[in-house]
Amino acid sequence: MNIASLLPGGAHEDPDVVIANAFITLTESSLLQQVEQAPSLDLYHQLTLLGKTEIYDVNLSPAKNIACATCHVPYTGFRGASSVFNATTAAQPGGTAITNATPPEPNYRIGPRNPQSYAYAAFAPILHYNATQNSFYGGNFWDMRATGIRLGNPAAEQAEGPPVNPVEMGNIDTACVVWKASESQYASLITLIWGAQSFAIRWPSNVAAVCAKPGPPPTNDPLPVHLSTVDRGTSDTTYDHIAMSMASYESSPDVSGFSSKFDAYLAGNATLTPAELNGYTLFNGKARCNQCHLSGTAVGSTNSQAPADVGPLFTDFTANNIGLPKNLALPYYCENKPDQFGYTANPLGFAFVDLGVGGFLNGTGAAPNPNTLQWKQLAPLFNGMFQTPTARNVDKRPSPTFVKEYMHNGYLKSLKEVVHFYNTSQALPRCAQGSPGEKVTCWPAPEYPATLNTTQLGNLGLTSAEEDDVVAFLQTLTDGFVTSPATFARPAKKE
Repeated sequence: MNIASLLPGGAHEDPDVVIANAFITLTESSLLQQVEQAPSLDLYHQLTLLGKTEIYDVNLSPAKNIACATCHVPYTGFRGASSVFNATTAAQPGGTAITNATPPEPNYRIGPRNPQSYAYAAFAPILHYNATQNSFYGGNFWDMRATGIRLGNPAAEQAEGPPVNPVEMGNIDTACVVWKASESQYASLITLIWGAQSFAIRWPSNVAAVCAKPGPPPTNDPLPVHLSTVDRGTSDTTYDHIAMSMASYESSPDVSGFSSKFDAYLAGNATLTPAELNGYTLFNGKARCNQCHLSGTAVGSTNSQAPADVGPLFTDFTANNIGLPKNLALPYYCENKPDQFGYTANPLGFAFVDLGVGGFLNGTGAAPNPNTLQWKQLAPLFNGMFQTPTARNVDKRPSPTFVKEYMHNGYLKSLKEVVHFYNTSQALPRCAQGSPGEKVTCWPAPEYPATLNTTQLGNLGLTSAEEDDVVAFLQTLTDGFVTSPATFARPAKKE
């Protein structure tokens, strides 16, 4: 796929990408002005300001062309900014161009998964295995690999992944991120919060050259920014602090606002339409959504507390295999040859099977299993499973025609498709991808059928109208809902 043609400067620039890049540039410029006033702020606002400033900094990538925010813009619910990429590649392009690609190979590195929203992700518990329930709970990422075990915070460990993932930002060494931060306009804010020792590092003379090249590092030189033991320890600690600052921002109301129509409804400040209310009833009942996307309250109830005090997260932080087919449109399947840097993203080509949580547990994922002694033996039971994402902001988009992609590989392209899949994916006949009726009257086979959940979904018996009502309810979970004070009065708290 000619990804480069859709990026800025390409022959067919994607307007959504142009808008997103301008938004990121303007946001970072505003944040840097706020950084100048940071010493007058309290610690909480210093931390969240620092985290947001880091997230919008394109200079942290080797080619200075993507930031964390590139794949997580607020106006799509902190997910991908391009309707075109959502509708086609599903995964978002990384920061590294592939100059020796020949069709059908993509000419930019790109991963196998749809970027997961980081909104509400900061509330995930540290990953743990509940032997009674035979289930893992917590962590971040689709495969739960950001466990939180080391830093005590899954969101912080998640923030450490993309900067050094070869198919995302692509830094060759975590020290490169620290060096770039030390050269940034917000370096003083890092030292203000985390201490003057943060950048007390003797950088080698070739650090700029080393960090201009994308990863992964050579197997015989896994830490190509050559530092002393002490300096490496300092760099590692500062990298942790950079990530912890990002997690502070992600937990803030700016990202996780509990400000949807549904939150207002819980507080008694909004009324659901008949379709939304019926969808809510179905969500908690016949459609079985609430069994994993926990809504936290009984149908028809309200609560006089502040919405943020009672706001459900709409996830139980477990993993599930819902039987999603492969998404054969993923360019990742064609990244099976070395690029100009000698890196092959997917040596297996179309034979690649995404094992999800099982891949992480068996040690073949993008991060090591920190508890191999107990967890590795469980890997076969969790092959093909992926974390249940929050249902909040699933319909947040800049316009009604903007396409969003759903599930870990972006196979589903609308909420109607999502609900129809949960309703019928095990009841309708199987068909090949591209067949007439696909996603309507038939479904392709699951990518990994061995662990398929056959008890909670796939044959729910919903009518098309009931599916539509569930969609209507899901649309009430979009943050940014504003109530009219003239219409709704906040109920008094009970003494």
